[in-house]
Amino acid sequence: MMGLVATHLLVAASHNPTWSTGQIVLTNGTQIAGELSYNWKAEIVQLRKNGTIKAYSAYQIDRFSYFDDASNALRQFSAVDFPVRKTLKRPVFLEEYSAGTFTVYRRLRHVREPLQIGAPGVSTEEVLKDNYDSFVYYVYANGTFYQMDKFNRDLWPQMHDEFGSELRQYASVRQLDINNTAARLMLINQYNYLKVRNRSAEPYQAAETVIASDEQPN
Repeated sequence: MMGLVATHLLVAASHNPTWSTGQIVLTNGTQIAGELSYNWKAEIVQLRKNGTIKAYSAYQIDRFSYFDDASNALRQFSAVDFPVRKTLKRPVFLEEYSAGTFTVYRRLRHVREPLQIGAPGVSTEEVLKDNYDSFVYYVYANGTFYQMDKFNRDLWPQMHDEFGSELRQYASVRQLDINNTAARLMLINQYNYLKVRNRSAEPYQAAETVIASDEQPN
C-alpha cells in the first residue's frame, strides 16, 4: 500500500507533463489509445483520454509506445521481468533503443542527484533522454540480457568472430573508442546491419549455386 501511495505522489509531483499520441497494451492484452506522458524517474506512464487521467506501472502494462515530437521518433517500451538485484526480479519499463539480432534497451540511471535547472522551456526529462550517460543500457542477445558495461566480455567476442575485419575497419574510420557507450551502440547497430545484409544475400548465393549446378555437363 505504501508503494502505491508513493507512486501516486511521484506522479502528482511531475508538473507540466508533456503529452504525446500513443497506445498502451495492458497485461490482459487490452489496447488503449490516447495521449501518453511517461515519467522516466518514477517509471509511471499516464494516459489521458476523454478528459480523465490514469497512471499505470510496469505491473499493469505489457508495453506502450508514443510518438516523441521533440525527437521526431517513435518511442517503444516493454515491461520486462528484470533482475533489479541479484535475488530480486520485478517488472520494469525498458525502452527499445534499437532492434536487431542484438536488441538494445535502456533504462534511466537511478542516482541521487541535485536538482538541475535547465534552460527555459526545456524540461529535465527532455535533457535526460538525449544524454547517453543518463541511462543504463542492456543488450538482449541469444535469449539473455547483457549489461552494456560488460560489452568487451559478453558481446564483442561474438561480434568479432562473425565480422571482425569489417567492424574493426568501421571503428577505425570513425576513430571509435570501444570503451565508450556511444561507440558501442554504433558498433552494435553496424553488426545488426551486417547480419541483415548477409541474410539478404543468402537467397542469391543459393540461386547462383543452383544455376551453376544446372550448367554442369551431363
